[in-house]
Formats: sequence, C-alpha cells, structure tokens
Amino acid sequence: MINKNRNLALALSGGGVRAMVFHAGALLYLSENGYLEKVSEISSVSGGSLLVGLIYQNNECTWPTSGQYRENLYGSIRELLCSKDLQFRTILALLNPVNWRYFFSRANLVAKMLEKTWGIQGYLSDIGSHPVWSINGTTAENGRRFRFKHDTFGDYLMGYSDASDFKLSQAVAMSAAFPGGIGPLAIKTNAYTWKKRKSWNNPEGEEVVVLPPFKKIHIYDGGVYDNLGTESLFDPGKGVPKKEHTTILVSDAGSPFSNTFSMNPLNPFRLKRILDICMDQSRALRVRSFMSYLQGDKKLGGYLMIGQNPNQILSKEELKGHCWQTHQEIKLASQYKTTLSKISTTDFDRISRHGYEMAKSIDIIKKGLF
Repeated sequence: MINKNRNLALALSGGGVRAMVFHAGALLYLSENGYLEKVSEISSVSGGSLLVGLIYQNNECTWPTSGQYRENLYGSIRELLCSKDLQFRTILALLNPVNWRYFFSRANLVAKMLEKTWGIQGYLSDIGSHPVWSINGTTAENGRRFRFKHDTFGDYLMGYSDASDFKLSQAVAMSAAFPGGIGPLAIKTNAYTWKKRKSWNNPEGEEVVVLPPFKKIHIYDGGVYDNLGTESLFDPGKGVPKKEHTTILVSDAGSPFSNTFSMNPLNPFRLKRILDICMDQSRALRVRSFMSYLQGDKKLGGYLMIGQNPNQILSKEELKGHCWQTHQEIKLASQYKTTLSKISTTDFDRISRHGYEMAKSIDIIKKGLF
C-alpha cells in the first residue's frame, strides 16, 4: 500500500554502463509496483546521470509514469546500450585533428558524442521541474560538489548561474567525467552571471551578483566527491533526510574495492589507486551514516548494493516463493568493468536482474517501501 503522504527520493550512483543497467533494473521493479509516480527528487552521478538523461530524452523531457517506463523506456534503453558504443565513438572522434582541442577536456567531446550516438539533445530548461533532478559533479578548483538542475548550476562557494541555455548532453557528460579517463568539462565563467547569498544564513531571494575567482572551471565526475549522490538528499551529520516525509532509496552500483593490487614502482596506476582508496573511504562514511539512519526507529528508505546476495539480507521465509539469481551470476554482475562501451544482451540482462532483485529484496524487508 502506497502512503500518499510520503515522497520517494532516488540516489543513483556512478559506475559507467554497469551502473546504468543496475539502476535500470531497480527502476523496472519500482515501475511494476507503481512507485515511479512517487518520485519527487533524483540525485545522480556519472552512470546514474547518463541513465536519467536517456529516460528524459526518450520520454519528451518528462519523468515517466510506471507504465511508460515498464512498457516503453526499459526496452528502448536496453536496445540502445546493447547496440551503440559511446566509448568507441568518442575515441574514434578524438583521432580526428578537428577534435584535438578537446584532448585535455574530453568531457566536452563526450557531450557531442552523446548527442550523435545516444541522441541526447536539448537543454536543461527543457526538463520539467518535478521531480527535482540534481546532476552532480566535482569542481576541480575548489573541491566542492557542483550540481546542475533544470534552472541553475554551480556550487555554494562559486555561486550559482542560470542554466536555461546549458545543454543536457554537457551536464550529463560532466557528471561522468572521471579523472584520467574522460577528463573534466571546461566552463568559461565569464559567459555566465553568478549569484550567491552574502552569508550562509541569509534566506533565498537575497542573492547578490559575484565575480567568480576563476576565469575557467573544470568539472569532474561527481563520483570524485560523492559517488552515491546522497549529499543533496541526506544530511550525514544529523543522520536525517534533508526533506521531511521522504523515503530515500540509494542504488549503489559502484565498483567494489579490489583487495589485489601491485605496488610495483613501475605500475602506472599507483596514483589512481590512491584516488580509489580516498573515494572508497568517502563512500564508506556516507554509507555508514545512511545505514545507521535505516536501522533507527523510522526505517524509511533502502540501500541497494551491487554484489550483495538477497540470501544475506532476507530470511528463509522471505526467500520462499521467489526465483533468485545464483551467487555466481551476482558476482559476474558486480565485477563487470566500468566502461561506456556497448554491453551484450547477456550482460545487460544479468546486471539488470540483479538491480531488480535488490530493489525487490528491500521492498520485501520493508513490507512495502511506503
């Protein structure tokens, strides 16, 4: 039974195509139970942002009903991801001398390929204001969370600017601009008017025009700052949602931290390993705070973690009457590489089913999300 007084907020993590497919499966379960109509907020990172961008692009820039997602969108997304290779197209485009100017800001080129390969067109202002969608990135210059919404973009140190003429493809490319791979999205600050409140406690509406401290900013993958995408929804310090009467569902399809790594001095990935450690610890702190909230009296929300087996969280009685994936299938799903290459139908169905079953498991535990 859906509680009409509660809204659903979705946090969709990064993780390339693996994350897109895992989230797609989780959303399929939600659609089969009429939950998509309850979604009031979406906070996404990297692969999560790419998926939501595709959903809006294929549904006339509006959030779908459960029926629309189940009957039309899920199948079209599956077909696209299994046939269109965004990563290969981007690499091929980078070989063209015309695109060499994007070598150090490859997210700008990815944005162009999103338009050509996946058909993501239009502007942020084309996206409806409900649900509120936060597309998360990381400002390289100040280390803060940089977010796009349908009407504004920025971070709390830089200030915020009008986003009405900013392309959707650029925003989602920014969210997926992982360091060393895609690289940052470059934005010239003098092309926009920036505003912020004089002090943190000033009410909204009292913003003043400010001059950005940088002529150009570089926006990286939101996963560098918060790969879960929970910051706009959940206050880890207070241990509560930022908005009342909200059920938060976190879908975490990030790559599990590897315990095997060579620290040979000649290993070129040693610096990346340090970044992975920092990101994993940041994620762990956010997960602990959110899980502590879920174990409290309210128990309003859920955490879907890729690689987790329903056998670990459901009782024997709760497992009865359902056909679940095997341990090996779950392991294969969680170990799928982080990439933007096209995916085989076999891998898509395996990862999607895993996301579906994790959402189903949480719903069984909660005896309904609402």
